[in-house]
Amino acid sequence: MSNILALHGYNRGVSTSNILLGVFGNDIVNVDTGAGYQQNLTPNYNGEFATYLDYAFFVNGINAIRSFDGSVWSQSGMRNHAPIFKYLKTYGVRLFGGYPTINGTSFPSRIWFTDNPQNYDARWGIEWGSTLSQTVDSEVVTADGTYFSKYGIKSGDPLFITSGTNAGQYTVYSVDSNNQLTLTETLPATASNSSFIVGSNYFDVKTENNDYLRGLGVSSNRLLCFKLFSLSRYNGSSLIEVPKAPGTSSHRSIVDDPVGDCFYFHGSEPSITGIYKYDGTEAINVTKSIQPYIDGISPSNYSSIVGWREGNWIRMYVGTITNAQRGISVSNAVISYNETNNAVSVDPINKVPTCSTTFMESGAKKVFFGDSSAEVFQTPSGYDFDGSPIPWAVETGVHYMVDSEVINKVTRIQVVARDARGVRITYKLYNTPNKVDDVWQPLGELKDDMTELVVPVSHQRASGINIRFEETGIRENTQYIEKITVFYIPEGTTRE
Repeated sequence: MSNILALHGYNRGVSTSNILLGVFGNDIVNVDTGAGYQQNLTPNYNGEFATYLDYAFFVNGINAIRSFDGSVWSQSGMRNHAPIFKYLKTYGVRLFGGYPTINGTSFPSRIWFTDNPQNYDARWGIEWGSTLSQTVDSEVVTADGTYFSKYGIKSGDPLFITSGTNAGQYTVYSVDSNNQLTLTETLPATASNSSFIVGSNYFDVKTENNDYLRGLGVSSNRLLCFKLFSLSRYNGSSLIEVPKAPGTSSHRSIVDDPVGDCFYFHGSEPSITGIYKYDGTEAINVTKSIQPYIDGISPSNYSSIVGWREGNWIRMYVGTITNAQRGISVSNAVISYNETNNAVSVDPINKVPTCSTTFMESGAKKVFFGDSSAEVFQTPSGYDFDGSPIPWAVETGVHYMVDSEVINKVTRIQVVARDARGVRITYKLYNTPNKVDDVWQPLGELKDDMTELVVPVSHQRASGINIRFEETGIRENTQYIEKITVFYIPEGTTRE
């Protein structure tokens, strides 16, 4: 399969250069025109975009960072003198990069950030190299080909010498020039061509827990730092772990809002797997009501869940759901959560989303997702899905007519509905008297504003019933189920 590896709605604030960018194969492309930018990326690595100071930045954890001004991609200049990152996020007046690799060394729990903007450009406050010269009993170090001053190294910054006899951490006393620093202490030995990293624009997130960064988000005016089993928030100066909040197993499930709530998927042990809502104070599992469906998500999909927002609906593509014990099977499932009324639905989709983004176009905010077949779709749009009818279904859940111990003869079901002609009805009986139906039994279709359907004589005896309505079509879903009446005759109890 040919995945869309990243999507980004690039909207410039100072021009009308608005472009929907995507990553496919080894290149960044203009989705609208299909034209590539010849970036020669390492193929098949998921990427991340962020817009900062009117530039689009791109990272993928393997290739050098690069920026786009609306016409040309560049890997040079001060704004691109940065580590290799897996994750990017704009927060406040700075750009943050997660899981950096610097001079060949990866820091799985570290987040690096830019200085406050100067002359409308980004500066990361970092320099590294392998040409550091040191002299015994001297505080002065030099390095060829470096730009200590230009790239924002400051007094008080830590200098890490990572190779040679003087390996260790030191502190910068003064920045003397682009290629010379004075330290606060003398060096114990003479050495040359040592590897080093210098700079202080970073913080580490819980380095003691053997976990690593899985993504970044912004919510309630805080930068959110996700690991698998922890969520921390950063306010620009301090980092606080959110009590009892799990992190995420898929950074692409993070659906954030700078001033509102953040939603994300966590997948690990069954008791805490689900979709979470972080409201600025705590993280709450909002899918407990559909736990049998959550249990049916394959653990192999936990790291590839994709989320997006459509109005008040938060949607998460979770792959195929299979729970044989509960008789559940949904191919290519999307779990949807409504922020307004807390409703949850599980629906099939005939695509495999791999990433998503928002994009302002003609003054309207639009949502797009890329899929596993190198296609990009706007959602929602129209009443079909890429030309195919869209199925929907809703269940009443089990209702016991009298009690779970009372056996009844269910004779007929009456449905009052509006604009629902053609909607199919199936049912399951519970406690018949000792079993629950494994499969849905067909009952008929709605024909009028009030439809009465006779329950087959061969399958009437039970304590409870679950009724399911479903339809597949290419029109707007305006059906409204107003009232359901189940007619029954009590026959006795299951109790001896």
